[in-house]
Amino acid sequence: MLADRRRHFHTNMAQTFSLRLLLAGQEDLVCEVREPETKRLQEFLAENDFARRFFWFDTIDGRSIVINAEHLQGVRYLWDFTPGPPDSRVDEDYGLHIALVGKELLSEAPSEDPKDTYTLFWELELGGMKTVTFIDIDGEPFTLIAQQIVYLSAPKEVIDEGRRQVEKEDGL
Repeated sequence: MLADRRRHFHTNMAQTFSLRLLLAGQEDLVCEVREPETKRLQEFLAENDFARRFFWFDTIDGRSIVINAEHLQGVRYLWDFTPGPPDSRVDEDYGLHIALVGKELLSEAPSEDPKDTYTLFWELELGGMKTVTFIDIDGEPFTLIAQQIVYLSAPKEVIDEGRRQVEKEDGL
């Protein structure tokens, strides 16, 4: 019976993980992710040249996050995470959260066109961009210096809709 409980516990833990991302100049970012995202992060960090690159992943609670590896100081893979006070976690809302070096977390309403938000994440993960620009909710351009971005977070459903629109335009 004890072996069955251990197997059940191990099986459940293999499906989801809590990651505590230690980021320069920011509160720790705690995210619950599925096992494949954890494995992708471990492979990404095993590469010799992961600095100056961005890592994009989805959380279980419906956020897409892109992390600048240049500002990643460490990752803790947590088995049994107890949430901290409410102000230590990013609000789970429909905003675009922008963490910049040495700045408080900015919250912006995502663009009315989901393609803008998807393209922003895609350009960062692709790499090589010194700046990235997106259109804010008011239709105004907002340019960010890529290496000053610690991380961006947006609702996964916005990212997914943007991806669908881009694929449809590209005939995929």
